[in-house]
Amino acid sequence: MKADTTFEKAPAIDLLYPSQEKRELLRRRRNKIGELTDLLISDMMLDTLSKLICNANAYKMQQILTELCDDEETINYRLDIIDDLLKMPELVDMLKKIVRIMIDNDKGNIYNILTPDSFTTLDSAVTAFEAYIQCIEYMHEFNERKGMNASSQGVRKMLDFFERCYNDKHYKALCEDVHELRDKIKGRIKSVLVAINLDETLIPVSAGIVEISDKEYTQKPTVLDRIIYRGAKFNDKNVMGALRQRYVYEGNDKNSKDRDVNPSEKALFQELDSITKKYVELVDDALDDYKAIGFKDVYSIEYQLDYYTGIIAMIKNARAKGLEMCRPKILPMSERRAEIKGIFDPIYFSEASIYNLSHKEKREVITNDITLDENGGFYILTGANNGGKTTFVRAIGLCQIMAQAGLYVPASECEISLVDMIYTHFPKEEQKGIDASRFTSEIKQFKDISDVITNHSLLLMNESIQSTTPKECVDIAVSLVHIFALLGVRGVFATHLVDIAPKALELNSDGDMNTRVESITVSVDESTGKRLYKIVKGLPGDTSYADTIFEKFGLDFESLKKRAKEMNQK
Repeated sequence: MKADTTFEKAPAIDLLYPSQEKRELLRRRRNKIGELTDLLISDMMLDTLSKLICNANAYKMQQILTELCDDEETINYRLDIIDDLLKMPELVDMLKKIVRIMIDNDKGNIYNILTPDSFTTLDSAVTAFEAYIQCIEYMHEFNERKGMNASSQGVRKMLDFFERCYNDKHYKALCEDVHELRDKIKGRIKSVLVAINLDETLIPVSAGIVEISDKEYTQKPTVLDRIIYRGAKFNDKNVMGALRQRYVYEGNDKNSKDRDVNPSEKALFQELDSITKKYVELVDDALDDYKAIGFKDVYSIEYQLDYYTGIIAMIKNARAKGLEMCRPKILPMSERRAEIKGIFDPIYFSEASIYNLSHKEKREVITNDITLDENGGFYILTGANNGGKTTFVRAIGLCQIMAQAGLYVPASECEISLVDMIYTHFPKEEQKGIDASRFTSEIKQFKDISDVITNHSLLLMNESIQSTTPKECVDIAVSLVHIFALLGVRGVFATHLVDIAPKALELNSDGDMNTRVESITVSVDESTGKRLYKIVKGLPGDTSYADTIFEKFGLDFESLKKRAKEMNQK
């Protein structure tokens, strides 16, 4: 994964890291594990989760998730912010509004303001300053009413920053300058009387300003005016004419940002030098005051706000549909423990929500529990096909990732130790089946993992070791589980090879094991074969429930037998 300067420099308001020291610490960690996260992104579908949090800033969301923050202070700093934003929804709406104003106020920010050379550029400069002032006023007003309710360090720091801006002497001066500018634009010049000298053939030879007024021009048209204007009313639109067409776009691109002010307007602005000189001076003063306040890089916090507002939307959506997302209790890495209740896969939840909008049969999201500790740290997950094994394994991985990203997790209760890394092995469908070269590649992958994995790592495997004969698959898989259990690795291995489970349990007799192996399975209604998607402790049953798979995909075994018999009788 390539480096990104987004996280190198602390923004004016930092809602991700409690200090520059922590930001730098996590930057070094990101660089260290960057190359290890490619499979994690693919297997855990982190690109999809990132889009669920914020589609517009998905890349940055993914960077935060793959950071796998291992600093408890930073994680709780983020979780405290979420707590505050959940209890103060008005603040969330306020921040969205301010960011929207800032974006509309030219993405290039106020530092792009140049010395005005027309009324149009003057108005643009004043509007930019007014937008900034409006944001500061919004935040000050909110702080006056609700600021005392904020308890998180991050939100408190943000509110204090806006309040310092509001009380800054340069901000007061800026407000005065901008007010005076706007007042001059609105009230001082209402009309300009221009005289045009013509030669004997009525060709203009010179022109100049005769009179400037703070009142609109209301003189009634003469007979000549009526002839020239063919009886039209002598209103503002006639007076302004082409001057109302302020911008000339280059080429056919109407969205082009390169635009020229109407030359007539520029000429008028220059002609009014005695008045506009004061405007230019005020703009320069306002820009100096703005810079002195120190409010810069405001747009760099946009993605941070997206991060929090995105997860809050996910929390509200889950709760609206009867599921819970909770604040995880972060345990030290040394405890090597996780106890999660009511866990679900947020990606499957999103897919099911969309599916249920247009289908009669509804997809239900089933929650499960999982405990990883000294009594069972590595699980062999078996059970019927299409029973939810992959979804369950992914839910565990996403819960760990979201917890370490400082987010609420998809569970009703969660106590979870930090891990130094999450290793995954999810062969794709096209990679399955007997294949000598694929088998060699898989073994090499596990060799690479075994070289770096520690007793503080999490390992998630889904239908691994399937590219050789079933017997060899079982023997090799059990040997791999033995290796990782000796190392003290925690994790889950989902497989349809049911013989792995009883053989793996026998490994617990090895006194050198640092992780206890347990068997869990997907529960099924014994009478109907219906998948219940509940994960329970125990060894897998003998039934494969193949008939229910046939039924799901429209294969009626009895009908096929009858058809074959009829064909053979012909």
